[in-house]
Amino acid sequence: MTAEDWHDAAIAGAIDRVRAIARTVTDFPHITEDRQWQLTPDGVWTGGFWAGLLWLAHERERDPASRERALYFTDRLLPRSADTSNHDLGFMFVPSAVKAWQLTGDMRYHRAALAAARSLAAQHNRAAGYIPGWGFFGKEDWSGNVLIDTLMNMPLLVWAAQQSGEAALLDVALSHTATTLAHHFRDDGSVYHVYKFDPATGAPIGGDTYQGFAADSAWSRGQAWAITGLAILGAMLGDKSYIAASERAAAYFLAQLPPDGVPPWDFLAPGPDQPKDASAGAIASYGLQRLFDVTGHRPHLEAATMLLQSLAQSCANAGDEGGLLLHATADLPHGRGIDESTMYGDYYYLKSLLRLSRRRRDG
Repeated sequence: MTAEDWHDAAIAGAIDRVRAIARTVTDFPHITEDRQWQLTPDGVWTGGFWAGLLWLAHERERDPASRERALYFTDRLLPRSADTSNHDLGFMFVPSAVKAWQLTGDMRYHRAALAAARSLAAQHNRAAGYIPGWGFFGKEDWSGNVLIDTLMNMPLLVWAAQQSGEAALLDVALSHTATTLAHHFRDDGSVYHVYKFDPATGAPIGGDTYQGFAADSAWSRGQAWAITGLAILGAMLGDKSYIAASERAAAYFLAQLPPDGVPPWDFLAPGPDQPKDASAGAIASYGLQRLFDVTGHRPHLEAATMLLQSLAQSCANAGDEGGLLLHATADLPHGRGIDESTMYGDYYYLKSLLRLSRRRRDG
């Protein structure tokens, strides 16, 4: 099979799965358990990825059914733009409302994405210099916890600042990213999943984890979030320090990969036969393509392609149940979505495949 053959087959298979899922769900698919989608009425933090997958399928195939479903699910997310206790509004509104505005020109989506950015910025702890994670999550006080994941939501603030001219939105993005760069990164390029602060003063307390093996381990999806969030921000803002940090995170990620090219759920979890996290590979592949775009460093593109091909060969779903990718791990410490499908992994898998396709088409 030639390089083009595996790539085209992977895209076709992925879009077939998107259509198949769309025929069976009435609410937002989140993660699978026993290959059955767990659905949520409001999209929790992953609803934007489902709408985004439908938009990606429509862009590729110009499929009216995918467009209709993308509009339906995007419209259902719009009330969430006023949610001021959700640090994942970028995840929710960039793949859905921003994309809907770009493809349809309907200013309702533009207004909703701007409102979501303002809601995200409103969560900024100005004294401490960060947006806390999981304000909506259970009854615990998360106000001192900063997640590496939140970097991926900063591009919504940058986009909104560029669209609206509201400098305060950009200031929040810069403040949060500076805090993350100062505290989440270790000397070897690995990152903490969570870093704790005193929310009253901003005084750093120390690194921690919620979904990784241990505070000082290397949760692979968190590593992928760091690669990709910083690569996107570096491209949007032309900040070389962001790009350099993304490359450090990428070097660590690639150095830890097993021979099959599919990351384990945590690079430092002890013992053989640790569960895989295909979603981490998909996210990292997209981030590496963004790094190549901004640096022109060809090994980034080669690594992105290798990750995609590894996923296509060993994790792509050819069955009738589950998502686009099998062998993802959502949250092993809490027993959720182990060796399953995840909506975010599926989204970045197809997004990365399509970005590579455009690159090959355009030379």
